[in-house]
Amino acid sequence: MIYGIFQGISPVLPALLIILLAAISFSIAWWSYTHLQILKPSVKWGLISLRAAALFILVILLLNPFITRQVSLSESPAVAVYFDNSQSMSVERGEYYGIQTYRQLVEQFDGGKQDNLRYDEFLFDENIIPGSDLTLTGTRTNISDVMEHIRENENRYRAAILFSDGIVTHGRNPVFAAQNLSIPVITVPVGDTTTVRDIAVAGVDYVQTGYTFTRQTIRAEIQQEGFEGEEAVVQFIKEGEVVDSQLLEFTAPSSSQVVEFFVEFDEPGFFDFEINIPAHPDEFTDQNNREIFAIEVLDDKTRILSLAFEVHPDVATIRRLIATDQQNELTASTYLGNNRFAGEDPRNISEPFDLIVLHGLPAVGSPLFDWVESRNAPLLYMALPGSYMQKSDSNAARLIGYRMLSSGNPADVQIDNFLGGISHPLLEVDAVNFQRLPSLKSYRSGYQVSPAAQELAGLLFQRLETEIPLLISIDTSIRRIASVNAFGWFRFEQSQQEETRRFFNQLFTNLVSWASTPPDQRLLTIEPVKQEFTENEEVEIRAMLFNERGEPEPEALINITVYDGNMPEPLNSFRMNHSQNEVYSVSIGNYPQGIYRVEARAVKNDREIGTAESRVNVRQSSIEFLTTKRDDNLLETLAEITAGRFLDDLDFDSLNIFLSEIISDQPDEEFSEDFLYLYRSGFWFFLVVLLLSGEWLLRRSVSLP
Repeated sequence: MIYGIFQGISPVLPALLIILLAAISFSIAWWSYTHLQILKPSVKWGLISLRAAALFILVILLLNPFITRQVSLSESPAVAVYFDNSQSMSVERGEYYGIQTYRQLVEQFDGGKQDNLRYDEFLFDENIIPGSDLTLTGTRTNISDVMEHIRENENRYRAAILFSDGIVTHGRNPVFAAQNLSIPVITVPVGDTTTVRDIAVAGVDYVQTGYTFTRQTIRAEIQQEGFEGEEAVVQFIKEGEVVDSQLLEFTAPSSSQVVEFFVEFDEPGFFDFEINIPAHPDEFTDQNNREIFAIEVLDDKTRILSLAFEVHPDVATIRRLIATDQQNELTASTYLGNNRFAGEDPRNISEPFDLIVLHGLPAVGSPLFDWVESRNAPLLYMALPGSYMQKSDSNAARLIGYRMLSSGNPADVQIDNFLGGISHPLLEVDAVNFQRLPSLKSYRSGYQVSPAAQELAGLLFQRLETEIPLLISIDTSIRRIASVNAFGWFRFEQSQQEETRRFFNQLFTNLVSWASTPPDQRLLTIEPVKQEFTENEEVEIRAMLFNERGEPEPEALINITVYDGNMPEPLNSFRMNHSQNEVYSVSIGNYPQGIYRVEARAVKNDREIGTAESRVNVRQSSIEFLTTKRDDNLLETLAEITAGRFLDDLDFDSLNIFLSEIISDQPDEEFSEDFLYLYRSGFWFFLVVLLLSGEWLLRRSVSLP
């Protein structure tokens, strides 16, 4: 049945105002023709009526009148039917033959459907879709969403029927959602009823490439079924020897737990590992009780040559600082002249150095100068008193990045405050009162900095700014060079002030680590925490970020973007959370089977530190096959709290009787309502045109303009 009702106008106006508008329209029309006394009364009132009607229609249309159209439809009472389409329904055990038995059960149900009812059918796993064509490919089972779907549509249905094994692998406990239902749920138990006792190492999470003197975490996921109240020992085996173990207690009929082991390597090479769980009596199989993997360990030592050309307290000070870091492998050598060295002659060492620290300068043009220049190694130059005599030479300037324009005079200088100025990794130190720092020695002269170099900090003379550079850096695609144009740093190490010693340690640690880090080294690396994920697992991404000095960077912002394979459009974007030291992590949710591209960008103080890219492999879930015993307790509870029925005998005749008892024969009547706005109809346009045309023709008939 379809009928319409005039609903009013919008905005709503009082009827008195509408009558007043009609009177005004009529008055305007009457005033337009009242002075024409020569017209016959019938013609005059005809013209007044036509104009008043057109004017009143236009005024009313401006007030936006509308009507409502109501549609009443009568339909048979409806029942919602939900079929579990997850993988656990396909397991063949005992008297249950997977999809074959399932389809036979559905055919029996279809054969007993009542003609006076309408059945709306849905498939569900982690999602709910209309249909009844079983494929049993769902990787997760979310019955809680089914209960929510029933609640959202309970005004459309008189009852709901659920075909399932009751095994929940995703989402909340469906009992909580079922408590809010006002229609009965009939649960039909389907699936395997045999009990399987099994323990499995579901997966091992590790980093395939590690480094010496770096702690690494090994995570293993242990799943079990049927061992409630029992224990299992998880062994961590390295090179055939048990190096650690953990005892797991199983407090539930089925569970998934994660155990962590830690390992640190003191030498490089390949190492074989194994996660093993000794077999339990009555266990279904022990073939899934172990996982074997290997880790490649690389040498992470930084080989540093400290080559001095003068005897000065600064030399020992810097060498002590370098030696305190166990990651550094220091070779100390002091040139005594005439090809004599205190220590080893570096020219006889065949292995390359990651960094050469020059304390002073060799004679320009000497074999040792040529050797240093030909190494093309990263360089940290520390000024000493005797080296200033050679800094006016352009060849020396090519090596250290600057030169003196005149001989100059030695002077006591102070460090100019560089905090809050240039953003550079070398300058990232704690706040300090620069006026309280010890004085240094340098030479007052004109200086020329290489075009490829960057002056990072300067010096003060008698607390006045000078053109004397303190820190100079050169960062090329081949190597890095840092130069310190002052000496007397031993006073900082010997200072009684904690902030002075801390400033010295931070500054020179920055210099050594930054200069020794190859410019092309990847500062940012990202990788998934596992080699692959299943569809029911949240994908977690781990990143490691080092600054330009090669040190862990804990204060950056890392944003990642997720793409589907090589598709250009991103799926999601996330910001990573800092975990510890150089490590960041983020969980990016669940994804269907496939390979995903993850791109990352690290920024600190508007300075891009690095970018990286990785791949994430997501495979189908195996959790549906871990727990395959039908959960009759859950299905019975769902039926009980909704005043439904647990159809454990699979008697569909009794199901029809139950439906007949709770559903009356009266059809369901649904109403729908539409709003129709009059101004949208062209009828009124033509009506106004018709009225005005009639007025014009009538005026012409009496010779009015």
